[in-house]
Amino acid sequence: MQVKIRDERTGKVVVHERLAEAFPRWQPQERWLFISPHDDDVLIGGGILLQRALEEGVDVHVLVTTDGAQGYCDLSLRDSIVEVRREETALAYRAIGVHQVHLLDFPDGSLHLFKGRRRAQDGDPGMIEGYTGLQNALTFFYRKLLPSRVFLMSLNDYHPDHKVVHEEAIISLFHAHNPIWAELGPPTGGFPRVYELAAYGDFVALPSIRVEGTKELKERKLRALDLFVSQKEIIASLVSILRERPAVEYVREYGFKLYDPAVYEAFFS
Repeated sequence: MQVKIRDERTGKVVVHERLAEAFPRWQPQERWLFISPHDDDVLIGGGILLQRALEEGVDVHVLVTTDGAQGYCDLSLRDSIVEVRREETALAYRAIGVHQVHLLDFPDGSLHLFKGRRRAQDGDPGMIEGYTGLQNALTFFYRKLLPSRVFLMSLNDYHPDHKVVHEEAIISLFHAHNPIWAELGPPTGGFPRVYELAAYGDFVALPSIRVEGTKELKERKLRALDLFVSQKEIIASLVSILRERPAVEYVREYGFKLYDPAVYEAFFS
């Protein structure tokens, strides 16, 4: 199983056998946080990567931001779909060996109403330390987990929830690094490397990493997706494509960094 890294500047491709050789600045204890707008997203885009990371001893966490309330295909499930999807999520990730799944339960399809951070009122979702909002929750989990790498769904994905989570996740990296909102824990003291996976739409630019899996890893991923029984009609078109393709996934490094004027000096020399 190979991992291929493409240098975006030169186009040169380097082949490795292990994730630890391919992902830069590998730490003795890697902790990866996959932020999934909906319960099935990172499994669609990174189910093989998740399994390979576990095989190499990575401490893997999945953070699901929405409650799945809008994902019903049958009226009989409308009032129970949140609990149904909660159970499906536990089963699906457990099937590939992921046991650390965190649920924020923000309202599915309405994430734009929970951008930022504000004082929580009775009944607000995602309440942490008396506040609600995606930036509050994401800052808290960055500081709590201190991930070495963060994986998001591509900003180019079609679903609006995916775009909102991507934007909030990026600004929350800045918040988590700084000493604001002390009740959410001490600052992280640094930034993780940030990557994107794709599920609905293509990447916004060429991916930089190609991860191969075995037939067994691919089949385990597909069996896990089949456990989202309530979502079969919704994700059928996505899964049908995966069934026909090789056991390969693609990742794009986002390249998160703070503005530095020196970057542009050479253009004006």
